[in-house]
Amino acid sequence: MDPLLRARLQRLNADFAALEISPDVAVWLACDLLLAGVDTPAVCALAGESPTRLDRGLAADLARQVLLELGITPLSYEEADWFLGRDTAQRILAGAPRAEWEGQTWRITTRLCRENDDVFTALARFDDAPGPFLDFVRAYLRLADEQLADATP
Repeated sequence: MDPLLRARLQRLNADFAALEISPDVAVWLACDLLLAGVDTPAVCALAGESPTRLDRGLAADLARQVLLELGITPLSYEEADWFLGRDTAQRILAGAPRAEWEGQTWRITTRLCRENDDVFTALARFDDAPGPFLDFVRAYLRLADEQLADATP
């Protein structure tokens, strides 16, 4: 399978486990899976839904079925939390604009504040002095990679 499609399926898995399914994203992924030759009953059903009218509950049910039909082990809530936090950390370190990750740093800050609440100060000062917060993000990324070593391919 194409690495980009596999990555999107991993994200769907994490979004499903974290109860953050976006129906439109799930439908478009199913359409792209069909175009790539991945043809299962759940993929067809999800691809046939309206990306603007599908409710979150049905999207989650269909996403779960897609994952099962494709033999993808569902992530636990804890694994999904680490996965989504790692995704945010990677975007921050890649230089994504703050607007793309600002509302998603809570996974990083809540994990790291247990040891050092300076992470909040570093985040507040990010625009003027990004270095300290980036150090926290790197530390989080190492932790997330350790936590996810066996959970994601």
